[in-house]
Amino acid sequence: MYHRHRSRGRLILPFSGAILCQVKKFWIGGVLVIVSVAAISLTGQTPATASKSSAAKSKAKAVAKAPASLRTPWGDPDLQGTWFVMYDVPLERSAANAGKEFLTDAEVAAADAKKGLDPGRNARSSGANDVTGAYNAVFNSILKTGKRTSMVIDPPDGRIPPLVGAAQGQGGRGAGRGPGGPGGLPGAGGRGPGGGGNDNPEFIAQSPRCLGVPMPFLPLNTAFAQGTVMQIVQSPKSLAIYMEDDHAGGGNRTIFMDGRPHAPASLKFYLGDSRGHWEGNTLVIETTNFSQPFRGSNIDTYKMTEHIRRVDANNLRREITFEDPKTWTKPWTVLIEMGKSDDSRHMIFDSACHEGNYGMTGILAGARAEEKAAKK
Repeated sequence: MYHRHRSRGRLILPFSGAILCQVKKFWIGGVLVIVSVAAISLTGQTPATASKSSAAKSKAKAVAKAPASLRTPWGDPDLQGTWFVMYDVPLERSAANAGKEFLTDAEVAAADAKKGLDPGRNARSSGANDVTGAYNAVFNSILKTGKRTSMVIDPPDGRIPPLVGAAQGQGGRGAGRGPGGPGGLPGAGGRGPGGGGNDNPEFIAQSPRCLGVPMPFLPLNTAFAQGTVMQIVQSPKSLAIYMEDDHAGGGNRTIFMDGRPHAPASLKFYLGDSRGHWEGNTLVIETTNFSQPFRGSNIDTYKMTEHIRRVDANNLRREITFEDPKTWTKPWTVLIEMGKSDDSRHMIFDSACHEGNYGMTGILAGARAEEKAAKK
């Protein structure tokens, strides 16, 4: 359950990227003289025209070079800092928005107004199951509605491609609680050796037990800021990404940038095995060797490729392509746009919980009861 609200980074608007003039200072006869270079008249132009022309050229030049100028001391593009998802965007495009990539300003305003009227967890229904009404909206972190109608940008229809024939019926289109199906566990369909996701404590997914986030770390539950905050730290030969998933705890990824090959296929990792390289100003990360499937994928053939690019000082673009010839008929890509928090004011605070561990006895007992009922 979600039980703690995390302070989230506020949106910092991007810099204009325009330096309107150069200012030079020098002393003449004990008097400080300040000269604005952009204000000096050019031959054949009035001072006002020259100033506007120079300012326009400076702005265009600054905007064009802004991403490339953000570099580490050793020359790589600088992606470091704490980044957060700014808008609520659904994973797939709804039937109501078929053929429509963006919402209008009016539709965005209407959606935000509806969120304000929704009582959410403040509602106490008499027929609530379990602890549905235990927490009120103070624990929520509602994001504003984004203009995009889906995180999926490829295929163009905003929908995840169909499953291949062999994957039909495995729950690969997002069934179940975990990242790969029921429980999101190792093995085909995300199930333990006994055939059930909740056979033993060792096979209960990490996320419900607050033991760490799964990959690919998507903002699927924006009401609780799930998958919305990450911190990037760089070095010349590696890059680290810390991911914070509200109640589920954190996750630390290490991406090696020194050209080493992937680990042997027989070695599997909860967050996968990541290798990165630069293509211009874009960081490309290829991750394989997952110990758990994603949406029913086959862990032996599933690959995730990320393209992360800093758009400007305060905006980051993260594209993720999912590829598995045994699961989807073709690769598909999502786009996550993130904003930068003020490093001196907004840190990521741990939001660990233990409710999943306290509830493990009930989880296992409930699974056994369901099995007995199925046999009758």
